[in-house]
Amino acid sequence: MMPRISCDECHSGVPDFEITHFGNIEAGYRKLCSRCHNEEVARRSGLTFTHIAFLPMELPDANGTGHRFHFVLRLLGTMLSLAAIEVKGGGREGYEFQVHGAADADPFDLMTRLLERMRHDLAKTYLIEGDLGLAISGTTVRGQLTCDPESADYMPLLVIDGQEVSWEQFGRMLMTFEGWRIHLEIQDPSEEV
Repeated sequence: MMPRISCDECHSGVPDFEITHFGNIEAGYRKLCSRCHNEEVARRSGLTFTHIAFLPMELPDANGTGHRFHFVLRLLGTMLSLAAIEVKGGGREGYEFQVHGAADADPFDLMTRLLERMRHDLAKTYLIEGDLGLAISGTTVRGQLTCDPESADYMPLLVIDGQEVSWEQFGRMLMTFEGWRIHLEIQDPSEEV
């Protein structure tokens, strides 16, 4: 069961990834669920906005393993963001996808774009199980950069093929290519890689 956080506006309990800390230093911050956040941003921006709560969905990866995603729609002033967040066990873990559109974009069009990206990315794998553990299967790796809150040095944590890979593990994988050249490109989470 996912831990729930109470929205300061409607008092409904939602998963932590649904919460936005809304406000500023002077006035303080409120914890708002995505629906209350969207209503507040629409009101302040003078926009007409109808919040859509998309139901969770399970999609398979290239190996046929199912991944359960929850969707979060956020109005961010001049743009609308739709995120798919993988949930395992009791919380957020694994793949995350995101698309953006104009504030008046149709949320269902964003969902269509998001699902296309998810299916495309889930169909590829970049890691294999080698003799010494996880290894890079080719010469390209794509994933997401996040942080390792358990690390004393607050080191990066990568999510590749929906699984967490520590900076140390990734370094060992790269040593297979010692002497090779490398190109690292960092992109906004909504961009297609």
